[in-house]
Amino acid sequence: MTRIDFYTEVDEPAVFACRLANTVYKKGERLTVWLADEEALASFSTRLWCLSDTLFVPHCHVDDALAAETPVRLAATLPHDAGGVLLNLGPSCPDAPERFSRILEIVGRDEAALAAARDRFKAYRTRGFTIEHHDMSQRSS
Repeated sequence: MTRIDFYTEVDEPAVFACRLANTVYKKGERLTVWLADEEALASFSTRLWCLSDTLFVPHCHVDDALAAETPVRLAATLPHDAGGVLLNLGPSCPDAPERFSRILEIVGRDEAALAAARDRFKAYRTRGFTIEHHDMSQRSS
């Protein structure tokens, strides 16, 4: 069954998301990063390129010709064949979350992010998913 991980109290969600994407990539897992829209997708892609001078996280748009062989795919709309790990940076729960082995949710400290996260948490819990909580308040991004 799909495992859901909520990382809460994250100081810099965008930076944390890039680091989390790198961690999943290093573990050899296929990752889909779901973003709210194409503008957010472009911004996240730029952040991945600028993560570090010596770090490279191979990624592309889910519709790119190289998507099938690229370990990290960025999507504003989830494809039906998405599987593996999902980093949900969008505003809602994905349709058919069970197609993913794991879903990663990052929650910042602002009220809007907290409210949206509470709704997603309740939706996952109602559907019977196992949820792990990681309090990041004492860790740096």
